[in-house]
Amino acid sequence: MKLLHTSDLQLDAPFLFLGECGQRHREQLRQTFAAIVEMARRGDYQVLLITGDLFNSNRPLQSTVDTVLHLLGTLSIPVCILPGNHDPYHSRSIYRRMTFPSNVTIFNKDLRFKVFPGLDLAIYGNAITSKGDGLRPLEGIHPHSGVRWHVAMAHGNIVSGLIEKPDRPIDPGEIEECGMDYVALGDWHSFADYSQGMIKAVYSGAPEPTAYHQEGAGFVANVTLTDGGVQVEKVRVGKIRAGQVHINISGRKESELHDLILEHAGESRMVEVILSGLTEVGTLIDPAEMETILRPDFYALRICDQSHPEMDDISLSEYPPGHIIRKFIQAMSEQILQAQDRHHKEIAEQALQLGAALLQGKDVI
Repeated sequence: MKLLHTSDLQLDAPFLFLGECGQRHREQLRQTFAAIVEMARRGDYQVLLITGDLFNSNRPLQSTVDTVLHLLGTLSIPVCILPGNHDPYHSRSIYRRMTFPSNVTIFNKDLRFKVFPGLDLAIYGNAITSKGDGLRPLEGIHPHSGVRWHVAMAHGNIVSGLIEKPDRPIDPGEIEECGMDYVALGDWHSFADYSQGMIKAVYSGAPEPTAYHQEGAGFVANVTLTDGGVQVEKVRVGKIRAGQVHINISGRKESELHDLILEHAGESRMVEVILSGLTEVGTLIDPAEMETILRPDFYALRICDQSHPEMDDISLSEYPPGHIIRKFIQAMSEQILQAQDRHHKEIAEQALQLGAALLQGKDVI
């Protein structure tokens, strides 16, 4: 028995953080979904599982809806879709408005399991009905008698200490006691194995990254059920590779920073660069300008400046009492020390750098 497991495509997500690249990434997600369907069609699979958030909301574009219906209609195998927190099954759900091909099953509050006699298989799932419905994804799920294979779909968060009071909690003990052969997890965007005891449970992750930090996105799960056990293979399907890069800029020239950033360049690379370290007072880092210069070498690029002025390098003795630069540095240093939170501290530090540079006669605008 072979299953293809995917989740969290979030078709038609706005991707506002990508700016002009947002539309391109929306199209990339549609192409990747088509690649997953083609994989299911050609790969000798018996079922395609979509474990939540096929759509980013219940208001996808009609063209996207038409594409999904067409692609799923090309399959001769069953497709099981579990509504997630982005596309919950409520009165205005897109799943109520779409007419799916006959091979597609949409789980909802009245349909929590489906038996496929010809496959000797039962599939289970608790659909999310609203973003705050308090659902426990594995609650009430138990093996149905009369079939050999049992697979649950669950869209939620593993209770592991990584998230305080997680929505849609999935306790590891629930996995271990659920009696399933496989639990297809969704909601987390990185591929991850949370198997418990004899029960195999895996997040397929999102097939394409939807944020810069999602280095573990880009995969589907190839699941094989045998009498000897369950095997899950991590298979790359996504084209885009995301990641964060941390660069300490202390003592570096801007040209050096460019070279360091370009080491991570590539037409399929979605990269967030985080600059840290200490800079001399009056030395300006312009992330927006650097992005403009370097972005053509990336699929998407964002540069965040989290560096701080090197306060120990400030020598007030260079300026006589009453000198405007000395008075400005003293005033801004006090503002930095008294900042009520990180945001206000960063503003004060930026003001110190900009003001010191301007007072020294540097061309910064």
